[in-house]
Amino acid sequence: MPSSLRMILPVVALVPLAACSTGYAPTVSATRCDPARHQALVGMNIGEVYLPQQLRYREISPGQVVTQEYQPERLNIFLDPKGWIARVSCG
Repeated sequence: MPSSLRMILPVVALVPLAACSTGYAPTVSATRCDPARHQALVGMNIGEVYLPQQLRYREISPGQVVTQEYQPERLNIFLDPKGWIARVSCG
């Protein structure tokens, strides 16, 4: 293998990892469901929202079947048909 290729190969291997990092700050930084803080998401498009990795959440589309178990730390994000956040709740 040519030496120039050996130097480039490790850099190229890291490119996919860099793509996984959004580089954006969370839209709301709460890591547990907090209705008062997460209310700020209502009216936003889900594609523009960045949430902390530690936050457990689920996106719920109109007509989507969801489980009924209650998990108080989980954020439920209810979307309209176009992907806009209509409401949020815990559970």
